[in-house]
Amino acid sequence: MLNNLVRAIKLSWVNQHNENALSFLQQLKEMLLLQILTGFGPGNYHKYRLWQKDMPWQQKLGYWHDQKYYRFLNRVNPLHYRMLARNKVIAKAMLKFYNIPDAEYLGYLSAKGSFSADGSPLNTAEELSRLLQQRPEITKICFKLVEGSGGDGFNAVQIVRNSTISFRALGTDLHLSITDFINQLLNVNKGCDYLIEKYLEQHPDLTAFNSSSLNTVRVWVGKTKAGKPKIIGTFLRVGRAGSLVDNSMNGGLVIAIDPQSFTTTHVILQEQSCPLFNYHPDNGFDMTKRQLPFQQQVIDLAEKATNILPNTRFVGLDIAFTPKQPVIIEINLAPSAIGACGMNMSHQKLLGWIEQ
Repeated sequence: MLNNLVRAIKLSWVNQHNENALSFLQQLKEMLLLQILTGFGPGNYHKYRLWQKDMPWQQKLGYWHDQKYYRFLNRVNPLHYRMLARNKVIAKAMLKFYNIPDAEYLGYLSAKGSFSADGSPLNTAEELSRLLQQRPEITKICFKLVEGSGGDGFNAVQIVRNSTISFRALGTDLHLSITDFINQLLNVNKGCDYLIEKYLEQHPDLTAFNSSSLNTVRVWVGKTKAGKPKIIGTFLRVGRAGSLVDNSMNGGLVIAIDPQSFTTTHVILQEQSCPLFNYHPDNGFDMTKRQLPFQQQVIDLAEKATNILPNTRFVGLDIAFTPKQPVIIEINLAPSAIGACGMNMSHQKLLGWIEQ
């Protein structure tokens, strides 16, 4: 607790020099008041960048600390349903049942027994090679941990088709046989199970932000008491050069989206004292004022996906854009609370209506 307080004071001292920052003493005053009035601690004050002087005090009062946020989740999304949706096999089966577009499923990889989408065995490198030989149009595939989140354990490969099939790990020069890839880069023998999917080729408008990662739109959706879905807000997530994923915990960037025009507006900084920037730090691409495709399709897809989920009233959806359509990548029934930063509104403003 003391270390967090000391760090918050140091950050206030640094941030006071930002042109949009309150004075050092005003920041300390606000941190104290928020701790007393709402339990919102000094660390959260900087985590959500509340030191900005153009943010109204009433908005600052509406941010929730993590304990309050998870109490809210427990009320609107019962824990047993949240754990259910965390399993990618169950989530994928639901999407398939309701004919909601997602990445094409190719197989299941497990030490307990592996099989392809048609049920044929995939227990050896030869069997996986045979499956890929039957699908010559597929150039890339990916492996997702069944119980993974935040991009954890994600691997993608280019299929190299010579006399035998081998893999080149995307983003690297690593070229391995199927057997070596599974043994060296996957944790099948350590009890981890994987979905095998066709790797999505993304829309060129999204590739422009960063070509190595699948860049996605995070959509928050709530349900009224009558069960009608309502879009809460959206923001774009963009990966760093060489990264396959766009998650902020892997260094990814967050860009706000105007809800009316579906254009990017500004970068949401995750580092608490980072200077403002508009350009991708690795490739120089201006990430602001970019029109994103499929606005109405994204709304329709998000509402449809939310409608199929029983006993849940708040969902975070990760949606990728192929050249033809938006596609569901992941369903989150406990999206990170920090997502409120991506919509520049407090938790109370974004989520308070759900329980009214």
